Amino acid sequence: MENELKENIGTFLNTKDSREFFAELDYLLKDGVHIQNYGEQVKYYAYIKSNYEELADYYKTLFKVDFRIGGADAQKYYYLDFLSGNRGKIADKHRHLMRNEFVIIGFIIYKIFYIDREIDLNSVQKLKEKIRIDFEEYKEGIYRLIAKSKNINPGNVNDESVDTSIQSALQEFKKIGWITMEKDDFDLLPAFERLITVYEDYIQNIDETLNELK
Repeated sequence: MENELKENIGTFLNTKDSREFFAELDYLLKDGVHIQNYGEQVKYYAYIKSNYEELADYYKTLFKVDFRIGGADAQKYYYLDFLSGNRGKIADKHRHLMRNEFVIIGFIIYKIFYIDREIDLNSVQKLKEKIRIDFEEYKEGIYRLIAKSKNINPGNVNDESVDTSIQSALQEFKKIGWITMEKDDFDLLPAFERLITVYEDYIQNIDETLNELK
């Protein structure tokens, strides 16, 4: 059965579309990027949509990692399932763990957009101001997380450090295809849902999770 799968893999990799798209797409997926029908990813999305079963066999058979579909319809996206903890045979150089303060910043963004329904907030600067002002009660906890990740004294962390961490979190989310960001503008992409699914238990009790920062 495995030999048959490998034969099928060899066949699909030898198509014109695979020769054009696969190599670059493979690098993106192994680096944790989520592919959706948006911007420069459209060509990869169309390629995956036409070859999903073969690609799933490829990653499962050769790398022991699941190639999954998230979302539905226009919100659909594709990704290699690393955040569940299994990187299979993919090299450690691609391993990248999201820092704790980035996860917490993601939770706060989730609360702003999905609970408080402030869907018109698309300015990076205004997001930083909102987190500093409206989430003042969680500031000390965020300070501690930043200090721990940087191995410094919490007393050396200030509002500027929080702004820097928010900027870095957004850059990380952009890198893996969770958001778009161009200068001061940002928008959530369908794959931001991954934050919700990976940390579902914390999201379901988001007030309790954030209260632990007090």
